[in-house]
Amino acid sequence: MATEHVSPIHSVSQSGAEEQINDLVEPTNSMMQKMAMSESEGENKEDKNDQGGYRFDKPEHIAALQLQRQQMWQWMKREGTNLLDLTRISLPVCLFEPRSFLERMTTNWDYMDLLMSAASCTDPADRMRFVVAFAISGMCRQVSFHKPFNPILGETYQSKYSNGVEVYCEQISHHPPVSSWQVQEPTRKFMFHGNGNWSAGIKGNSVKGRQTGINTVEFPQDGSKITYELVGITVKGVLWGQRSIKYGGGMVFKDEKNSLVCEVQVDPQPHQTLFQAWFRGKKAAGYKPDQVKGVLKRLEVKGVLKRLDVGNEVVLDHCTGNWLQKLEWEKGVKSIKTSNSKRLWDIKTSRLSEQLPVDNPLDSDCRHRKDLVFLKADDHAKAQEWKLKLEEVQRGDRKQRKDGGGYEH
Repeated sequence: MATEHVSPIHSVSQSGAEEQINDLVEPTNSMMQKMAMSESEGENKEDKNDQGGYRFDKPEHIAALQLQRQQMWQWMKREGTNLLDLTRISLPVCLFEPRSFLERMTTNWDYMDLLMSAASCTDPADRMRFVVAFAISGMCRQVSFHKPFNPILGETYQSKYSNGVEVYCEQISHHPPVSSWQVQEPTRKFMFHGNGNWSAGIKGNSVKGRQTGINTVEFPQDGSKITYELVGITVKGVLWGQRSIKYGGGMVFKDEKNSLVCEVQVDPQPHQTLFQAWFRGKKAAGYKPDQVKGVLKRLEVKGVLKRLDVGNEVVLDHCTGNWLQKLEWEKGVKSIKTSNSKRLWDIKTSRLSEQLPVDNPLDSDCRHRKDLVFLKADDHAKAQEWKLKLEEVQRGDRKQRKDGGGYEH
């Protein structure tokens, strides 16, 4: 595989050496099968600490994290002065899970039944409620600290969910790294597609990152589209101390055809005075970490989706919840029957959609990659050997494109 430029947390604007540094401290967003968050963990996590987020404090988490850090420091000692030229260094496979980022990315969508329900709604506002629940539900599926393999340019991933929904992913650019996806219900009740890459900043023992790019859900029954972007993520304890993951920021969901907008805040921060700001470890009274709050509105001016005066907005509903636990609406859905018309997602009761392998995937499918195959077989030596080979191949391909005057990707 090529130089480590694609990861859930990295910088798209830095040089190759700086990107390698980002990869060195990349800790998260993968290995859900081995380190998945249980329902009871999601229910209790916010009660265990006033800072919120998901903390890797279970015995098996701590043991795995200690081993990972030990291997990483040993690798750094072996490399010695070679670390001065990070562009020529390949990260050790002990830091990776045996999956490509393309495959790992689809873990965000494991509550796929929410989009199936959205497609069944006749009321556009109900449809919006389900799409918001779908976007929030994916966050809890991304709480682990192993790194997925970075996709090779042109690499693909294909699968389908147990409910028949088809998944197609492709790495369409290497530098800057861009992953593209198209997810569709087989009878075309809905199509979910988009392009995404990640940007990040490193400060001491923490990493802050965010995926940029528009997520779009289309509903052919009336030609409507709902678009949104994702919030940022903060990972603390990258190299030492308590490892934790926390989401935060704003999301805006838009349905231009039906003049709907939903503004959602994840982990909204309390207002603090200048004096309070000096004591950042202390939150204002009443602050509850990891909360989700949102308001669904219809704009009276059709087709205009910009911030208008309050008089031009009609509030339809409010949502509340916690990205580790649940999302519910004050009024709820009415156009279709559900087991709970208000709480549309609950980690304890909502069903996960199982992903199924497809027969005869393309030769470019990431599951054919030798480094992944050997890592799955727990042969780290062979996995490292193939990882180096694939990195050199992609470097060579990129150089040829550059020398030929083409786009480097």
